[in-house]
Amino acid sequence: MIESTIAKHEELRKNGSFNHRAGLVSAEIFNGTHFFDACDLIQVKYEMLRAVEKERREVSSTSEAFGFSRVSFYQIKREFDENGVAGLMPKKRGPKGPRKLSCDDVEFAKNLVGTHTKAQILIRLKNERSVEVSKRTLERQLSDKKNT
Repeated sequence: MIESTIAKHEELRKNGSFNHRAGLVSAEIFNGTHFFDACDLIQVKYEMLRAVEKERREVSSTSEAFGFSRVSFYQIKREFDENGVAGLMPKKRGPKGPRKLSCDDVEFAKNLVGTHTKAQILIRLKNERSVEVSKRTLERQLSDKKNT
């Protein structure tokens, strides 16, 4: 039984649905049974929603018992209402799209470094290339070793 639990937890980690806050789950349903696993984030979220919907439990105390805030409960509920069980999967973290500066934009900015201030480079990027980025983004891109 322990080996299968370890394998299950490894699979949950691989697919991003391991509940790293399993220790915060105090809901009685997760005590003393192998079927209900507090490390299974999808199961925890689903059971929390079910407890509020079907058992008419109060949101604040129920979300706390399942290791979430009240605000998180409503976010989880919205995702579930819109996408079903698939909405309970955690979203990928990190950048959601391409970087704000293309390789050509970075090259354009690098060619201006010796003769322009960063503020002037930002203005030229905006006016000539329709690209708006923060000063810090520009600094990161200019110093990024991957772009050289």
